[in-house]
Amino acid sequence: WNFEIILMENNVAVEVVEKIKQDLREKLVESKVRVGKTEDIIISSLQKSIENLFDVEKIDLMKNIKEKKPYVICFVGVNGSGKTTTIAKMAQMLKDKNISSVIAAADTFRAAAIHQLEEHGKKLDVKVIKHDYGADPAAVAFDAISHAKSKKIDVVLIDTAGRQHSNTNLVDEMKKIIRVANPDLKIFVGDSLTGNDTVEQSREFDKAIGIDGVVLSKVDVDEKGGAALSISYVTGKPIIYIGVGQKYSDLKEFDEKIVIDSLGLNA
Repeated sequence: WNFEIILMENNVAVEVVEKIKQDLREKLVESKVRVGKTEDIIISSLQKSIENLFDVEKIDLMKNIKEKKPYVICFVGVNGSGKTTTIAKMAQMLKDKNISSVIAAADTFRAAAIHQLEEHGKKLDVKVIKHDYGADPAAVAFDAISHAKSKKIDVVLIDTAGRQHSNTNLVDEMKKIIRVANPDLKIFVGDSLTGNDTVEQSREFDKAIGIDGVVLSKVDVDEKGGAALSISYVTGKPIIYIGVGQKYSDLKEFDEKIVIDSLGLNA
């Protein structure tokens, strides 16, 4: 079946492909299809099915930020998923809206990560709270929140070390950061290029700490959109933003129409 192949090639997870096929079967059984109209029914059914997969509660981040000060956002994900860059882009986006932020360099495992954030902070003119390499990440998060409270800063952006969900010690440490920081929003940053791996990671991080939303990075390189579709279905959490390039301004609100178009269903 051609469309099944298209879905697979677009990095749509197998369980999601099965769900779409099941929806289609049910639709075809209940519809009395006139001759020559089968294709129209199939396309509209597939569109509807995919729209339903994105039918999760949306997050109005800017509205939420205005209602609580400081608003604390914690970013989690595996190594190389684009967390640090996403945080820099988020700081720029907030700045463009006249919302102040402070960054917590709570990835204390890699000296390079702290340095990288400091470089971003200088370019963006955003304060970075850091401790020494190897320090307790939860303490860094705590200090950043205290700083935001004392300086009346609107948002705290917490960077955390990349970790595989199978590393129990690191997952426990992440849970401690969450306990101490008590973030208002836990964002999983996933690399859209790794397709089904990202879907599995999002599921495991959700199990471990209960993620609230997702930012997909490197979407400019991955035209496929399958990861977005699969993550939304598997976690039941919204894709909030997508990273579409290297510049600080390259963070865009997610629009599910992009995925429907990329699957050739915009008929």
